[in-house]
Amino acid sequence: MMNILIIDDHPVVLDGTKTLLQDLANVKIETEQDSAAVLPRMDTEAFQLFLIDINMKPINGIQLSEMIKKKQPEALIILYTGYELSDYYELLIEKKIDGLLSKLATKEQVIQTIQAALRGEILLAADFLDFVQQRTNLPNVQQEVLLSDKEQEILQLVAQGCTNKAIASAIGVTQRTVENYLSKLFVKLNVESRAEAVIVAKEKAWID
Repeated sequence: MMNILIIDDHPVVLDGTKTLLQDLANVKIETEQDSAAVLPRMDTEAFQLFLIDINMKPINGIQLSEMIKKKQPEALIILYTGYELSDYYELLIEKKIDGLLSKLATKEQVIQTIQAALRGEILLAADFLDFVQQRTNLPNVQQEVLLSDKEQEILQLVAQGCTNKAIASAIGVTQRTVENYLSKLFVKLNVESRAEAVIVAKEKAWID
Protein backbone atom coordinates (compact mmCIF):
# COMPACT_ATOMS: atom_id res chain seq x y z
CA MET A 1 0.00 0.00 0.00
CA MET A 2 1.38 3.38 -1.05
CA ASN A 3 0.78 6.28 1.35
CA ILE A 4 0.43 9.75 -0.14
CA LEU A 5 0.20 12.96 1.89
CA ILE A 6 -1.40 16.01 0.29
CA ILE A 7 -0.41 19.32 1.90
CA ASP A 8 -2.39 22.49 1.18
CA ASP A 9 -3.56 25.26 3.48
CA HIS A 10 -6.83 25.72 1.56
CA PRO A 11 -9.39 23.14 2.77
CA VAL A 12 -11.47 23.24 -0.42
CA VAL A 13 -8.43 22.62 -2.63
CA LEU A 14 -7.20 19.94 -0.24
CA ASP A 15 -10.47 18.02 -0.32
CA GLY A 16 -10.79 18.45 -4.09
CA THR A 17 -7.31 17.10 -4.71
CA LYS A 18 -7.97 14.12 -2.47
CA THR A 19 -11.14 13.36 -4.41
CA LEU A 20 -9.16 13.44 -7.68
CA LEU A 21 -6.89 10.69 -6.41
CA GLN A 22 -9.54 8.32 -5.09
CA ASP A 23 -9.28 6.17 -8.24
CA LEU A 24 -5.62 5.32 -7.65
CA ALA A 25 -5.26 1.63 -6.83
CA ASN A 26 -3.39 0.41 -3.74
CA VAL A 27 -2.99 3.94 -2.45
CA LYS A 28 -3.98 5.52 0.85
CA ILE A 29 -4.53 9.27 0.70
CA GLU A 30 -3.96 11.45 3.75
CA THR A 31 -4.21 15.25 3.98
CA GLU A 32 -2.59 17.99 6.03
CA GLN A 33 -3.59 21.65 6.15
CA ASP A 34 -0.75 22.84 8.42
CA SER A 35 2.65 22.71 6.71
CA ALA A 36 4.38 22.95 10.09
CA ALA A 37 2.73 19.69 11.17
CA VAL A 38 4.15 17.58 8.33
CA LEU A 39 7.55 16.70 9.81
CA PRO A 40 6.08 15.67 13.19
CA ARG A 41 3.61 13.43 11.35
CA MET A 42 6.51 11.77 9.55
CA ASP A 43 7.77 10.55 12.93
CA THR A 44 4.67 8.44 13.43
CA GLU A 45 3.36 7.84 9.89
CA ALA A 46 5.13 6.53 6.78
CA PHE A 47 4.55 8.42 3.54
CA GLN A 48 6.18 7.56 0.23
CA LEU A 49 4.93 10.51 -1.83
CA PHE A 50 4.09 14.09 -0.92
CA LEU A 51 1.88 16.33 -3.07
CA ILE A 52 2.57 19.87 -1.88
CA ASP A 53 1.13 23.30 -2.65
CA ILE A 54 3.92 25.83 -3.16
CA ASN A 55 2.19 28.91 -1.76
CA MET A 56 1.63 28.15 1.94
CA LYS A 57 2.34 29.61 5.37
CA PRO A 58 4.12 29.39 7.78
CA ILE A 59 6.34 27.07 5.70
CA ASN A 60 6.03 27.32 1.93
CA GLY A 61 6.06 24.28 -0.32
CA ILE A 62 9.65 24.71 -1.48
CA GLN A 63 10.96 25.04 2.06
CA LEU A 64 8.88 22.07 3.15
CA SER A 65 10.18 19.98 0.25
CA GLU A 66 13.76 20.62 1.33
CA MET A 67 12.93 19.68 4.92
CA ILE A 68 11.20 16.47 3.84
CA LYS A 69 14.09 15.45 1.56
CA LYS A 70 16.56 16.08 4.37
CA LYS A 71 14.54 13.92 6.76
CA GLN A 72 13.59 11.28 4.18
CA PRO A 73 15.88 11.44 1.10
CA GLU A 74 13.99 8.73 -0.76
CA ALA A 75 10.66 10.58 -0.46
CA LEU A 76 8.93 11.49 -3.72
CA ILE A 77 7.78 15.09 -3.90
CA ILE A 78 5.43 16.67 -6.42
CA LEU A 79 4.75 20.39 -6.14
CA TYR A 80 1.66 22.05 -7.53
CA THR A 81 0.96 25.72 -8.03
CA GLY A 82 -1.40 28.25 -9.53
CA TYR A 83 1.56 30.23 -10.86
CA GLU A 84 3.72 29.72 -13.96
CA LEU A 85 5.42 26.32 -13.87
CA SER A 86 8.47 27.77 -15.62
CA ASP A 87 9.29 29.73 -12.46
CA TYR A 88 10.20 26.48 -10.72
CA TYR A 89 12.03 24.49 -13.37
CA GLU A 90 15.34 24.81 -11.49
CA LEU A 91 13.90 22.56 -8.78
CA LEU A 92 13.54 19.78 -11.34
CA ILE A 93 16.99 20.36 -12.78
CA GLU A 94 18.57 20.17 -9.35
CA LYS A 95 16.58 16.99 -8.58
CA LYS A 96 15.00 18.63 -5.53
CA ILE A 97 11.52 17.51 -6.56
CA ASP A 98 10.08 14.63 -8.57
CA GLY A 99 7.25 16.36 -10.38
CA LEU A 100 5.53 19.68 -10.98
CA LEU A 101 1.85 20.31 -11.63
CA SER A 102 -0.37 23.25 -12.40
CA LYS A 103 -3.51 23.64 -10.30
CA LEU A 104 -5.31 23.73 -13.65
CA ALA A 105 -4.14 20.19 -14.44
CA THR A 106 -6.81 17.66 -15.33
CA LYS A 107 -7.53 14.58 -13.24
CA GLU A 108 -5.72 12.47 -15.83
CA GLN A 109 -2.63 14.72 -15.71
CA VAL A 110 -2.46 14.58 -11.91
CA ILE A 111 -2.77 10.79 -11.80
CA GLN A 112 -0.30 10.23 -14.64
CA THR A 113 2.24 12.57 -13.05
CA ILE A 114 2.03 10.65 -9.77
CA GLN A 115 2.30 7.30 -11.54
CA ALA A 116 5.37 8.53 -13.44
CA ALA A 117 7.03 9.67 -10.20
CA LEU A 118 6.44 6.23 -8.69
CA ARG A 119 8.26 4.75 -11.69
CA GLY A 120 11.19 7.09 -11.17
CA GLU A 121 10.24 9.28 -14.13
CA ILE A 122 9.28 12.92 -14.52
CA LEU A 123 6.16 13.63 -16.54
CA LEU A 124 5.67 17.20 -17.71
CA ALA A 125 2.94 18.99 -19.61
CA ALA A 126 3.92 19.49 -23.25
CA ASP A 127 4.23 23.29 -23.08
CA PHE A 128 6.39 23.15 -19.96
CA LEU A 129 8.51 20.36 -21.44
CA ASP A 130 9.23 22.56 -24.46
CA PHE A 131 10.33 25.35 -22.13
CA VAL A 132 12.64 23.06 -20.14
CA GLN A 133 14.22 21.57 -23.23
CA GLN A 134 14.99 25.04 -24.53
CA ARG A 135 16.82 25.84 -21.31
CA THR A 136 18.72 22.62 -20.65
CA ASN A 137 18.91 18.89 -21.23
CA LEU A 138 16.85 17.31 -18.46
CA PRO A 139 17.57 13.60 -17.88
CA ASN A 140 14.80 11.08 -17.35
CA VAL A 141 12.04 13.37 -18.60
CA GLN A 142 9.23 11.23 -19.92
CA GLN A 143 8.21 12.82 -23.20
CA GLU A 144 4.70 11.46 -23.04
CA VAL A 145 1.57 13.07 -24.37
CA LEU A 146 -1.31 13.38 -21.92
CA LEU A 147 -4.73 12.59 -23.37
CA SER A 148 -8.06 13.23 -21.74
CA ASP A 149 -10.72 10.53 -21.51
CA LYS A 150 -12.67 12.33 -24.25
CA GLU A 151 -9.67 12.38 -26.58
CA GLN A 152 -9.10 8.67 -26.05
CA GLU A 153 -12.78 8.00 -26.71
CA ILE A 154 -12.60 9.92 -29.98
CA LEU A 155 -9.48 8.04 -31.06
CA GLN A 156 -11.23 4.74 -30.30
CA LEU A 157 -14.13 5.76 -32.54
CA VAL A 158 -11.74 6.88 -35.27
CA ALA A 159 -10.07 3.47 -35.10
CA GLN A 160 -13.49 1.87 -35.59
CA GLY A 161 -13.86 3.80 -38.85
CA CYS A 162 -16.46 6.29 -37.63
CA THR A 163 -16.90 9.54 -39.52
CA ASN A 164 -16.72 12.88 -37.74
CA LYS A 165 -20.51 13.09 -37.93
CA ALA A 166 -20.90 9.64 -36.36
CA ILE A 167 -18.39 10.48 -33.63
CA ALA A 168 -20.25 13.70 -32.84
CA SER A 169 -23.50 11.78 -32.48
CA ALA A 170 -21.88 9.09 -30.32
CA ILE A 171 -20.34 11.46 -27.78
CA GLY A 172 -23.02 14.15 -27.84
CA VAL A 173 -21.14 17.09 -29.35
CA THR A 174 -21.21 18.97 -32.65
CA GLN A 175 -19.27 17.85 -35.70
CA ARG A 176 -17.22 21.05 -35.48
CA THR A 177 -16.21 20.14 -31.91
CA VAL A 178 -15.00 16.74 -33.12
CA GLU A 179 -12.97 18.44 -35.85
CA ASN A 180 -11.39 20.72 -33.24
CA TYR A 181 -10.53 17.72 -31.05
CA LEU A 182 -8.91 15.94 -33.99
CA SER A 183 -6.91 19.01 -34.99
CA LYS A 184 -5.50 19.27 -31.48
CA LEU A 185 -4.83 15.53 -31.38
CA PHE A 186 -2.87 15.71 -34.63
CA VAL A 187 -0.66 18.39 -33.08
CA LYS A 188 -0.26 16.47 -29.80
CA LEU A 189 0.64 13.24 -31.57
CA ASN A 190 2.70 14.92 -34.28
CA VAL A 191 0.72 13.21 -37.04
CA GLU A 192 -1.00 14.39 -40.21
CA SER A 193 -3.80 11.89 -40.70
CA ARG A 194 -6.42 9.86 -38.87
CA ALA A 195 -4.61 6.65 -39.80
CA GLU A 196 -1.35 7.88 -38.28
CA ALA A 197 -3.19 8.98 -35.14
CA VAL A 198 -4.68 5.50 -34.75
CA ILE A 199 -1.27 3.87 -35.18
CA VAL A 200 0.27 6.06 -32.47
CA ALA A 201 -2.70 5.53 -30.15
CA LYS A 202 -2.41 1.75 -30.47
CA GLU A 203 1.35 1.85 -29.90
CA LYS A 204 0.72 3.81 -26.70
CA ALA A 205 -2.09 1.41 -25.70
CA TRP A 206 -4.57 4.28 -25.47
CA ILE A 207 -7.05 2.32 -27.57
CA ASP A 208 -7.74 -1.33 -28.34
